[in-house]
This record gives sequence, C-alpha cells and structure tokens, in this order.
Amino acid sequence: MTFEIALAICMQVVGSFLFASGAILQSLGVKSTFDPNGVASSNTLTIAGLLRLFRIPKWLLGLLLVFLGAAIHLTALSFAPVSVVQPVGILAVPWSVLLAARIHKHHVTGRMWSAVAITVAGVVGFTVFSSLFAKGDREVTFQPVLISFLVVCLIGAILSFFATRAAPWAKATLWSAVGATFYGLASGLMKHAMDLVQKHEHQLTSGTFIASVIMMLACYGLGVWMIQQGYASGPAEITVGTMTTVDPFVAVLFGLIVLGEGGDMGLLPSLGMAVTGAVAVWGVVLLSKDHPDAVEEREQAAAATQAPQD
Repeated sequence: MTFEIALAICMQVVGSFLFASGAILQSLGVKSTFDPNGVASSNTLTIAGLLRLFRIPKWLLGLLLVFLGAAIHLTALSFAPVSVVQPVGILAVPWSVLLAARIHKHHVTGRMWSAVAITVAGVVGFTVFSSLFAKGDREVTFQPVLISFLVVCLIGAILSFFATRAAPWAKATLWSAVGATFYGLASGLMKHAMDLVQKHEHQLTSGTFIASVIMMLACYGLGVWMIQQGYASGPAEITVGTMTTVDPFVAVLFGLIVLGEGGDMGLLPSLGMAVTGAVAVWGVVLLSKDHPDAVEEREQAAAATQAPQD
C-alpha cells in the first residue's frame, strides 16, 4: 500500500465520522417537521417540507458536516482510486449507531451490533477484492458514462415505486437505497471528471467534462431528495447503513466496469466481490428489522390488530 492510498483511507475515516454526525442531525431536523407521536414509516416529505428544512438550525448544521465530509472525500479521491476510497465510508454505520444511541437514550442490542458487524465485514471484504485490482489509467469514452447514468435513473425509478409500497420496516431502507445509488454514481462521475482533467488533459470547457459534471450534480440532487425521504420514514442509522453499503457498491462497479479500474480482475475476485457484497446487504436488512424503532412499530401494529378481539 502506497503512502497516498494510506492517506486517502485515513481521510475517509475522518470523513465517515463527519458524515455520520451530519446524518444524525439531519434526521433529527427532518423528524421535527412531523408529528412526534405518529408512525415514522408513514411519513412522506413534500417539496414544501424540504424547503422548510433550510430554516431548521440542526438540519443546516448536519448539512454543513456532510459537506465537510464530502470535501474530505473529494480530496481522498485525488490520492487513490474510487474502488479503494469509497468503501471505507462504511465506518459511518457504527459511528451513527453509537451517536443515535447516545442521543435517543436507547440500548444498542446484541442483534444490532451483529448486524453492524456483518455489514462492515461484508464491505471490508468487498473493498479488499476491489482494491487489489483497482487501477484507473484508461481514458473512458462518453457513451458508457451516459449509459450508466440512464441505467441508474431507471433503477432509481423502479426502487422508488417499490418504496411507496414496502413494509414499514423496509421503507427507509428502500428510499435510502435509491438515494445511495445516485450518490454512488455521483462519486464515480466525480472521479471520472477529475481524471479527464488531471490524467487526460481535458479542459474545463470540454463537452465531456461539462456533461459529466451536469450528470454528477443531477445525481446529487436526486440523491438528496431520496435520502431525506429515508430520514423521514425511519431511523438515521438505517439510512446511514444503507447508504454506506449501496453507495460504495455502485461507485466501485462504475469504477471497475466503466472507468476500467478492474482490468486485471478474474473470475475468483469477481465471485468474492459478489459474496461479500451479498453479506453486506444482508447485514443492512438485519439492521433494518432489528432496530428498536422497527421492533416497537411492529409490536404496536400487532397490538392494534389484536385490540378489537379483546
């Protein structure tokens, strides 16, 4: 491991803490716009509600922390491939669990820690496989970049459809997965734009660079909207866990397939990435189902169903 890669990883560790802190604050800000006695999974953030968030100090502070984390993340990307930098953000999951437990005064159960451990282990394994074969020296034509953007938009539309009809415990996960998919592509597009200028001598006025930046900004805009829906419909830890799992997967796949960072990857490493990726997703599902808020909501629903029979 080179000094630049080690530095990038350390920077991303700091960025993950800033992101987790910002996510908790933003979640608190979003929740404050809804009835505190209502059912969280039924919350839906409107455009007017989104605009009201800009008048809530804790939400704005969270946004600032997220921006600081993103700035550190952007700097880290200049030192190492996206396939190495992006997955380190999974550390935001344990950070967010600890911060949320301290704020909400709830006990972190052994099942929750097991879910966190499974998620982290899966993403770490995924990172090991991707980083061993990551490189980024090939210049990429615009067509595969555009195709990847259109594919992600289609996936986002499909997941959004299912998010509106999902089980209560899964709503926050699905909304967050949509936002994280856009965020992951945005990170890949950011790396692509940086490579165009730094490695392939493109000007800032080149059509390819401008188009890449426009798609990146569109992804961030759509991602912000979906992530706020995740905050509205469930605990912040679920959104953070989903984001820090799905986001790196999308970014790494973009790096390996579109940016050519996986040119030396064979069958076994690919299978390893598939298995560890599935393990991480399983961890997020367990975290969603075993979170105290999700358990409490299921118990309330069961009690409400049995009440007429008593």
